[in-house]
Amino acid sequence: MTMLLLAVTMMLGMVTGVPGEATSSPLHQVAPLQTADITVGGVPLTVELAYQPADTSRGLGYRAGLAPGTGMLFLFAEPAPRSFWMKGMQFCIDIIWIEHGAIQGAAESVCPEPPGTADADLTSYVSPVPVSYVLEVPAGWLDANGLGVGTPVEGLPMLVSQ
Repeated sequence: MTMLLLAVTMMLGMVTGVPGEATSSPLHQVAPLQTADITVGGVPLTVELAYQPADTSRGLGYRAGLAPGTGMLFLFAEPAPRSFWMKGMQFCIDIIWIEHGAIQGAAESVCPEPPGTADADLTSYVSPVPVSYVLEVPAGWLDANGLGVGTPVEGLPMLVSQ
């Protein structure tokens, strides 16, 4: 009898979902990313690592925000000019360009375009120099911590060819 109740409960859960849980499009459901701890000018951050094409393409899009002390670090195999946009973004961020273990530039307090903006009309934010790392943090983070170009970044993970 216990096995029958367990089986019925599991089947109902699969059909109806978990009560009170919001459902979203499968396109926006993602597995948790690996994380790493880095420091920027001595300020600790726990960052999600985006290095797979699907993860770098989606970035922080379709999320409600970032928790304090967190960000997303994009890793690339070699330095190149990097261009980012705010597709699917729901909150403002600082985009930080990193190479040679230091901040090379940033697009600060970048906010999403109005809803309905065509992809072709979205603003692109381009690194000032070729970079291997791009860090996204909540808007105003650089200013709040007094950080800018030349600030050292420590603990950057290496992207190993796969």
